[in-house]
Amino acid sequence: MTKISIIGSDSFIATQFHNSIENEENIKLFSRQSSGKQNEIVKDLFQITANNFIGAEVVINFAAIVHQPKLKDEAIYKKVNTELPIHLAKEAKKAGVKHFIQMSTVAVYGNVTSIDENMLENPVNIYGKSKLNADNALLAMQNENFKVSIIRPPMVYGGGNAPGNLMSLIRAAQKGIPMPFKGVNNARDFIHVSNLVQALNLVVANTITGVAIPTDNSPVSTEAIINFVKLHSSKRVRQIQIPKFAHVLVKKMLPSIYTKVFGDLRVQCNLPDTYQPKYGIEEGLKEMVATIEVI
Repeated sequence: MTKISIIGSDSFIATQFHNSIENEENIKLFSRQSSGKQNEIVKDLFQITANNFIGAEVVINFAAIVHQPKLKDEAIYKKVNTELPIHLAKEAKKAGVKHFIQMSTVAVYGNVTSIDENMLENPVNIYGKSKLNADNALLAMQNENFKVSIIRPPMVYGGGNAPGNLMSLIRAAQKGIPMPFKGVNNARDFIHVSNLVQALNLVVANTITGVAIPTDNSPVSTEAIINFVKLHSSKRVRQIQIPKFAHVLVKKMLPSIYTKVFGDLRVQCNLPDTYQPKYGIEEGLKEMVATIEVI
C-alpha cells in the first residue's frame, strides 16, 4: 500500500478520497481544522515541513479557496491557492516524496464551451489565475525523482452534501421556484465525486503525471438535471420555458450565470481507458436530494 499524506483532509473531496482507502496506517492527514479523522494533524498548513513528509511516497493537496463572487481579496487566493501548494511541494521534494498531486480546476481555461488537454489556459477570475499560477510552478518543479500531477475536474457533485452551484440549483428547485430550463438542450460535463476518487486512485497507482482531466461518461442538460431532481424529490419541482427575449436579457445582464446554466461546457477526459466511471448524474443527484431532505 502506497504511503500517502493528504493536505486539507477536512475538505469534501479529500474526505471522499480518504473513505476509499482501506489501510489507515498508510495515511497521514493534515488539516486547518479538525474533522475527527484518525491520524489527522491539525495545524497551520504553512508550518508543514519536510520532516512531516518523511516516509510518504505521495502527497495530495486538496486545500484551496474556491471561487466565491463576494470574496475579492486577491491576496487570500494567492496565499492559499498559489503560495501554499508551492510551499508544500518544496517541502515534499526535500523529504524525498516521489509524487505530488495538486487538485486544480477547469476554471484555469476561462469562459469556454469546450475543453481538452491541448487547450491553452486563459483564466478570467482571481480564483482561476491563482490555481493556474500554482499549476505552472509545480509542473516546473518536476524531475525524474519528483513527479507532479495536476487534476482538473469539471464541477463535482454527488456523495451527499456536495458543495457548489449544483447544490444551490437543487435547493432553489426544491423551494418551488419555477426553473426556466424547459427546452434548454445544452450539454455540460460534470464528475461524480466517486468517479473523481476513482480517477485519483488511478493517478496514484500508475503515477500518471502532467495535467489529468477526469469526467463522467456523458454530458447532461440543465433541463435533465431539474427533471432528475423532480423525479427523486418529495417536494414540488417545476420547470417553465422562457421566451427568447428573456434569454437575451439574462445573457446581457448576468452573463456569467447565463453561461453556467444555459451554456455548453464539453470537457474531454484524457485519462487512459482503464478509467471507467461507474456513477452517473441521476445517481449523484438522488444522493444530493436525499441529503437536503434529511437536513
